[in-house]
Amino acid sequence: MNSLSLRIKSRILLLIIVMIIVTVFSGFAMVWIQQQISRTAQRSQQVESEMAEISRRLSYVNEKIAMMHQPIVLQSKVANTLRPSLENQIVWVRERESLNGRSYATILPYSTSSDLALLNNLGQR
Repeated sequence: MNSLSLRIKSRILLLIIVMIIVTVFSGFAMVWIQQQISRTAQRSQQVESEMAEISRRLSYVNEKIAMMHQPIVLQSKVANTLRPSLENQIVWVRERESLNGRSYATILPYSTSSDLALLNNLGQR
């Protein structure tokens, strides 16, 4: 009976030691998980603030673009440089060969257009 109780005591002691080890490692795991959650939350906050800043800048640029495309602003840029075409006026367009096929010269010497409708719109502005 003494050997049986010794055997039971050693098993109970082993069970208690295993429970303590599991409890200690679980505590460390919980602390590590909380640190990871904290780091993830901080990084998420940084990304959100960066996104807000980029969104603010994008709104500013969109506002500037919208302002520059107002008809009154566009008219002021070409004031006194355009005139209505004459009925018998002939307009010559220089053709150029490009990788995309034929291109037609626009107002600026380095810019070309493969669409005559675009040239027509540029000429009307």
